[in-house]
Amino acid sequence: MTTGTHVDNEALFAVLSSLADNKQAIGRRYAYWCNGAPALEAAVAAAAMTQDELGHARTLYPLLEDFVQAQAVPEQIKPTTRTLHYHLCALDQDFTGWCDFVATNFLVDTALTTFFEAAQNSTYEPLGTRARKIIQEEQLHFVHAEGWVRRLNGPGGGVRRALQTSLARFWEEALCWFGPPDDATIQALLRNGIINASPDELRARYLSKIMPILNELELEVPIPLGPQGQPSQSLPWTRWNRTTRRLEPT
Repeated sequence: MTTGTHVDNEALFAVLSSLADNKQAIGRRYAYWCNGAPALEAAVAAAAMTQDELGHARTLYPLLEDFVQAQAVPEQIKPTTRTLHYHLCALDQDFTGWCDFVATNFLVDTALTTFFEAAQNSTYEPLGTRARKIIQEEQLHFVHAEGWVRRLNGPGGGVRRALQTSLARFWEEALCWFGPPDDATIQALLRNGIINASPDELRARYLSKIMPILNELELEVPIPLGPQGQPSQSLPWTRWNRTTRRLEPT
């Protein structure tokens, strides 16, 4: 480890845990749709993306071994013995339909990719190396996500409403994952050169990817955005768990 203080080690452990657990959860949710997708080509893509997401998780979990001494919780290093749950609350439940698959790919996985893009030149080289590899694979995931958002937006009103519901299910938590502006974890990583952006900068980069598509398709979002591209009303920070980086259920 080259990150310096115990506090910074805790910050990196928390974010790596969140990244790994979210990738693991996404992969497990995707796996069901290898047989349940609405079309053969969608099932093939779901199988490939499942492998990618679980593979990303497998490359991230070993990094937690760098923090055994700092954390004093060796049982939290391997996914088979972890009792912590650092993935988004919205991923606790099975997908209710294909629209949830699409919304997860479009909103949640894109949020994680935005973080990896900010870590490509990380001073913690093991993260930087993995980030660059993950970003390459995620390019096809985003193409898939955008294509299906457009496709589901086109048919009758029932399908479009289902897509809108799924986007709403993941919207707030995906935005909150970057943390509030003063998020101590992300700010510590920024100070140490592990990433190159603050929470608000990460959120802005994320929104610059997804909002042009949502605006073009006239898909509404639960929390509107102001002229600067940031949420125009407060996100639900009262439910935000800074440790697990997820919104607690209402």
